Amino acid sequence: MSTPVLIVVFVVALVFSLGFLLLVITLVPAIQQFKSLLVDMEKTSLEVRDLAREAKRLGAVAEDRLEKVDLVLAQSRRAVENAGDTLHFINHNLLRRSAGLLAFLPALRLGWNLVKKIKGGK
Repeated sequence: MSTPVLIVVFVVALVFSLGFLLLVITLVPAIQQFKSLLVDMEKTSLEVRDLAREAKRLGAVAEDRLEKVDLVLAQSRRAVENAGDTLHFINHNLLRRSAGLLAFLPALRLGWNLVKKIKGGK
């Protein structure tokens, strides 16, 4: 081979080897960062799994408590309905039927006060 061909081959080989060296020097830290990123992602994945389990547990606890609240609300509604029925019964059966007699109560009280005054009591 001639000298100029050898020089060209040598220069091309030198450029390729320098390019490869620069590529290795650049990629080694990137590969190390990638490894540390994978380790961090694994830790994060474990934390996310733990958080998901905890969220499921909290969801079950909240659902259980909501069922208890639903029971309390249902019982309260029944109690209010029963109280409403009782008040309806008192209003329609006792107060309306005895409204005429209840109208005499102020008159009876006035009369009783007059009788006490006449007798001299307090």
